[in-house]
Amino acid sequence: MKINKYVLGLVAGASLLTVSCSDFLDTAPDTRTEINTVESVRQLLATAYTQFNYGLIAELSSDNVVDNNAPHVSNMTKNTVYYTLNAADRMSDELFAFEPVVTNSGNDTPNNIWMGFYNAIATVNHALENLDRIETEQTLSASDRALASACRGEAYLSRAYHHFILVNMFSQAYRSDELSMSDVGIPYVTVPEKDLLQHYDRGTVTETYRMIEQDLQEGLKRVNDSYYQVPKYHFNRNAAYAFAARFYLFKHEYDSVIKYANLVLGDTPGEVSGLLRDYTQFKDRNLVDDAINVWIDNDSPANLLLMPTYSAAMRYFRSGYRYALNHEAAAGSLNGFGPSWLLNIHPTFMGAGLLVNGIQDYGLMSLKLGEKFRIMNKVANTGYAIIVRMEFTTDLLLLERAEAYIMKFDLASALADLHAWDQNLQNGPVDNSAYFVELTNEAILSFYASDNENAASSLLDYSHVPDMIPGQVIYSGDMEAYMNCLMHFRRLETIHTGMRFFDLKRLGIEYSHEIGKAQGVMEPERVEFLSWNDPRRALEVPQESIIMGLEPSRQAPSTDVSSSSSVVKMDDLEGIEVVDKNK
Repeated sequence: MKINKYVLGLVAGASLLTVSCSDFLDTAPDTRTEINTVESVRQLLATAYTQFNYGLIAELSSDNVVDNNAPHVSNMTKNTVYYTLNAADRMSDELFAFEPVVTNSGNDTPNNIWMGFYNAIATVNHALENLDRIETEQTLSASDRALASACRGEAYLSRAYHHFILVNMFSQAYRSDELSMSDVGIPYVTVPEKDLLQHYDRGTVTETYRMIEQDLQEGLKRVNDSYYQVPKYHFNRNAAYAFAARFYLFKHEYDSVIKYANLVLGDTPGEVSGLLRDYTQFKDRNLVDDAINVWIDNDSPANLLLMPTYSAAMRYFRSGYRYALNHEAAAGSLNGFGPSWLLNIHPTFMGAGLLVNGIQDYGLMSLKLGEKFRIMNKVANTGYAIIVRMEFTTDLLLLERAEAYIMKFDLASALADLHAWDQNLQNGPVDNSAYFVELTNEAILSFYASDNENAASSLLDYSHVPDMIPGQVIYSGDMEAYMNCLMHFRRLETIHTGMRFFDLKRLGIEYSHEIGKAQGVMEPERVEFLSWNDPRRALEVPQESIIMGLEPSRQAPSTDVSSSSSVVKMDDLEGIEVVDKNK
């Protein structure tokens, strides 16, 4: 199946979507031949989820990745350089340098994220249009009316979610209704495309957020788990509440964050027994595939929404390429000390699938990013690389509630949630109790002190938070230490997912990428610094879309796009590229 694009890069209607994976989704492939019952709409909505993974491009745009070819801090001294490593592809060079991406091959590209998410939105709109028609033309039974309401709930939640990711990728972060009226949003599509030359207005970030909230609230009214065969591959009730908590965290409405988080976690801070990830399940899981299965276990209480995606992201981090989770980025996450663990690598992460790329000097990777490979041609050993995203989890939801408490200056409640997250992580597959201390107020204040070298890679500058969140200040002292602890824990919890990129944007955290090595001196060849209001914090939309009239996210790029293909290169097997299993 080949994907034909409508103007502005928004792909055609739901009839052109890619197929689902029967191993992961709970419905048969949809032929789109006839939608004439509510049940057929329910089956259609099983494909109303993107099959593309935004994690790689967001990670490359964040501070979770460094250039191995540049000088780096090793024992606080710039003395380590590996300047002969190749980038995995041109896109990696472009994203790491905060440049617009002109490379369109491969599934993990901004172009495919843009198209894939709008494809999912097209499915939603197709489903809603058919529901309207069915309800108008047919007399439905009580059970069909109930199912129709549940289908609308899933459709609204899916449409809100996909626009939410798009606006946070391709626009500036939300600040306030007033301030974000000056920032360009994304096209909010609510009806199926009918015309080949359909014009879209990007609107503003404020307008986009208002429409997301409207769909979110309509979805929350109707969500019903009883109609799902495998609820965790759909917007089930708990996943919907977790999405609502995240949306309101990004919108700075902290009482709403706590309200929706409580519906999943309970309303007592720190009391979440049995709701978080059980790391003891990694015991004796010595094979890579076994450890991956633990992470994406459908029965885990931690996993609220699982999303299978066609992605080769694992290969970017495991293969010793130029850009990797290494040096300062690793020290602030998977390869660094913390307020409650006494080793430079958290013992539980070692037991839960922490891999080294070739040799440790080239970087680290967690099997949270683990790939499941579906072989389609046994002779050629080719097929589909699939990564199942744990899009919403109780562990991250707990930290989102902790952040809301911090922003409300309720540090006692924040400590209870941070302590619960930390204690759960101390209960790992191997007894490492000798390497842990209890997370207390004193431990947080001591570890995240400005003069603690072990915390250097985990300390952030929050001076631009008031620019991003009017009226909000991260006060120095206790509040700042708690925020550093929260962001450190969030970085660990969200590694490889792309969420760190969103966190840096929405809090106005400034950071830089050091690129290459200068000739004759132990200094980087260039440094790209991202200020709190840098236009490059918004990824650029596909250049083909700009040429066809869509407003760019940044200043208008050159009209010379000879290096950019106008058609996404895909195979004839449902539009997903075939890759070599051993690549």
